[in-house]
Amino acid sequence: MRTSSLVASVALALAALGLAAPALAAPPPIQKHTLPNGLDVIVVEDRAQPLVTVELAVKNGSMAEPPELNGLSHLYEHMFFKANQVLRDQEAWTARALALGMVWNGTTGTERVNYYFSTTSDHFADTMAFMRDAVVAPLFDQKELEREREVVTGEMDRNEGNPFYFFGQALDRRVWWKYPTRKDPLGYRKTVLGATRAQMQLIQGRYYVPNNSALVVTGDVTAAAVVALAGELYRDWKRADDPFVKYPIPPHPPLPGTSVVVVEQPVGAVAGELVWHGPSTAGQDLSLTYAADVLGYALAEPSSRMQRALVDSGACLGVSFSWLTQVHVGPITLFFQAMPDKVDGCVQAILAELPKMRAPDYLSDDEMKNAAFRAELEQVASREKPSELAHTLSFWWASAGLDYYLGYVEHMRRVTRADVVRFLDEYVLGKPFVLGALVSPEAAKGGLDQAHFEALVGAKPYVPPPGTPEAPRPGKPAPKKGGAP
Repeated sequence: MRTSSLVASVALALAALGLAAPALAAPPPIQKHTLPNGLDVIVVEDRAQPLVTVELAVKNGSMAEPPELNGLSHLYEHMFFKANQVLRDQEAWTARALALGMVWNGTTGTERVNYYFSTTSDHFADTMAFMRDAVVAPLFDQKELEREREVVTGEMDRNEGNPFYFFGQALDRRVWWKYPTRKDPLGYRKTVLGATRAQMQLIQGRYYVPNNSALVVTGDVTAAAVVALAGELYRDWKRADDPFVKYPIPPHPPLPGTSVVVVEQPVGAVAGELVWHGPSTAGQDLSLTYAADVLGYALAEPSSRMQRALVDSGACLGVSFSWLTQVHVGPITLFFQAMPDKVDGCVQAILAELPKMRAPDYLSDDEMKNAAFRAELEQVASREKPSELAHTLSFWWASAGLDYYLGYVEHMRRVTRADVVRFLDEYVLGKPFVLGALVSPEAAKGGLDQAHFEALVGAKPYVPPPGTPEAPRPGKPAPKKGGAP
């Protein structure tokens, strides 16, 4: 997420003049109530416009997918917007959605699947019932399932038109070498095309249970009305076993050593990533997660020492450093771009710059404060539209918890240089990483091949550790008769 450029520019201009930035608006009260069956009901009241968003979030996604299920959380997302026991065919479902004036969509990630309906607040009660029927009473009609299998594989086709898709797939297979499917929400084509109604019911029974879900409602509503109606609508939705106790997520084993992945695609500049295994929001020392974000925000500033050393110097075309908030090992990524004739210098400059980040003066007091302020600006920007706020809250609920979100800015303000150094020492400096390089076939033939990058970073030729799965590769299978994929 990035804050609005206008708000950020004003804040930075004030800081340059030595003036204090105005206090940002306090967040609206986020009210949470847990129903007896375990369903979290999260409400943010906003009466500015007569609009409401009703969103359901489920702790599900690729994290729960071994190879035989990879991509089925995403397919389930598509089937959510289909017929159910109340609206028994697709025409009836669509007609009802249109009658309620809805905008609807859903997304599938590694640790959350979410669905939302946005409409005018006079349709609030009907929209709540519409959501309930989709959650608890799906039909998984066989014909609709067959159609959606093709729709999902069509998404794969579109992704395969982007060189970065192949790059990301190859890099993820190396970074998450033991369980790559658990970081791949799009999934495998073969698994999706072979999906059955019984598999949809398995996902529903295992993960779509109230004590693994959250109902997020934002906009022109009252919390009391939302909680009362949710209690009535979901009264018969039965609590189930905690799916992550009954079906635990296997921990990602550490990288066995530094290695290189080179992917050839028709690109001009070389794009690359250094990826490390980072911290987790399920860890005991959450202070390092805040330190990771402070460092990322600070390094993103055009005036940062990293940007001056790597970009302003002409060594690289661009660089960025980030950590992804995750329960199950968030990746740390240093992304770079360079022209083929300058990529060696870019990578060498990056490797030389990383240990300099431990220096006491690498981040100034103002840069530390500004990093926390940037995080606060992003939170404020995410609250500008209640519909977007619903998505933000459901993400944090799934991947860190609401308490983490509510205390995020204050914890960012408390990060010290010692915390940043501890983060670097624990996860980055001297730790194994994967270097991925996306190069053109011409550049690879000209010398930018696997052996070249291995020599550049001092990596040995990669030998898959014992237990590395034989993962299917991206790409379309040979067409069947009649041209079907």
